[in-house]
Amino acid sequence: MMGLMQMVAVYLMPILCFAFVLNTVFLAEKIKNGDEDKDKNTFWVAITFTLIVYSFVSLLIM
Repeated sequence: MMGLMQMVAVYLMPILCFAFVLNTVFLAEKIKNGDEDKDKNTFWVAITFTLIVYSFVSLLIM
């Protein structure tokens, strides 16, 4: 039976990767422009990166 992270890796990986790249670009623009409100994008970059890496690891373990 496929675990939750394996399902995330198989079905949601394109969405996670798209969200990661998009939030990374927005974060880079905010850093370049000197905006102080970077918390939201930093949070989403960290969450999506963690899910991407964790789902890869869960596929390798299985």
